[in-house]
Amino acid sequence: MNSQTKAVETVDRSTGELATLPAGMGGQSLAVQLAMAELNQDVVTARSFPRSVATVMRNITELVMLDEQTAKECVYAVPRDGKTIRGPSIRLAEIIASQWGNCHCASRVVHVDKIEKYVESEGVFHDLETGLKRTARTRKNISKRDGGIYSQDMIMTAGNAAASIGMREAILKGVPKAVWRQAFEHAENVIRGDVTTLVERREEAMKALAGIGVTPDRVFAAIDVAGVEEIGIEELADLFAMYQGVKSKETDVDEVFPAVKKAGDQPAGLKGKLDQLAGDEPEAKKQAVAPKGDAAKKSEAGPSPAGSDARGRKGAPAEPKPSSGDPGPQAQPDDGDPIAVASRMGRAAYRKNLSERAIPVDFKQADREAEKDAWLAAFRGEADKDSPEPGATEEE
Repeated sequence: MNSQTKAVETVDRSTGELATLPAGMGGQSLAVQLAMAELNQDVVTARSFPRSVATVMRNITELVMLDEQTAKECVYAVPRDGKTIRGPSIRLAEIIASQWGNCHCASRVVHVDKIEKYVESEGVFHDLETGLKRTARTRKNISKRDGGIYSQDMIMTAGNAAASIGMREAILKGVPKAVWRQAFEHAENVIRGDVTTLVERREEAMKALAGIGVTPDRVFAAIDVAGVEEIGIEELADLFAMYQGVKSKETDVDEVFPAVKKAGDQPAGLKGKLDQLAGDEPEAKKQAVAPKGDAAKKSEAGPSPAGSDARGRKGAPAEPKPSSGDPGPQAQPDDGDPIAVASRMGRAAYRKNLSERAIPVDFKQADREAEKDAWLAAFRGEADKDSPEPGATEEE
């Protein structure tokens, strides 16, 4: 009884000094005792000097608006399901944690799974003043396009990116949004700019993206525009946020700006090769094998002279002869129906691994809504064919 109420004296082996520990800690290891003593001291200090929320909000906003570059780094963007999602970046989370004060935050990689091909990290935020503790786990993919695994260096890079995202999520969950929402809105306004600087900001954005290896066609496909002239204020805000996300390694270039597949490209994955073997070839190849010129005339006339005479008989309608540039009826299975043409283009876009946002610009006009809907319906129909049917996989 007395041993539990009295203070315990111990000797520090590294320095030889005699240290006195609080009562009740004598039955634990020295490392645990020191950690508990440090935490208790931090909590006592935090409660002795409580924070001022008004001061915290003012300091966060002032740091975010310190200069234009800082404001740009506080926002990130990533495409998800045909939309561009913007949010606070790890740079803003660092500013929030530094001004919130009286807290601990950290992150670490907790698991690397080379079978499922992902790396998992954990972020921790501990508010010493209120006692709130939040954790967040995030995963990053470590598989290549061909299904292989990243190299060891790239796995470490992906782990660091996942750790940054985990700490960001833990901080944003631990600090109320009401504290940093105003600063985040100021940062968005900075990267959005105004119409008077639109042309200069377009050029600045394209140069910055070219510096990280992003070609213009990948930029236009990512934000769903046809050219530089269609990049408006909102699209510019998305581009700057995407660029900052790549720079801070919260996302990678291929995820934000996927490569645009062109006609005639060889399929890279197993699915594309199987589709090619099944006869799902690009339309350009089908037109290339269609009969042209004299070959088309011979096929229409038939192999015998009787076949050619039958076409010239009186009363028989004469069929138009295809020109050298016309692939003939075989290359027009939809007979010119605009809805059928849009459906065929939607199916072909899915088989070329394009995004659902890659709708042809002509279909976005006000009088062509029906063709746009047909394109989307055909694209999604092809996607549904590739999805597994209910009950096709066994459940444990």
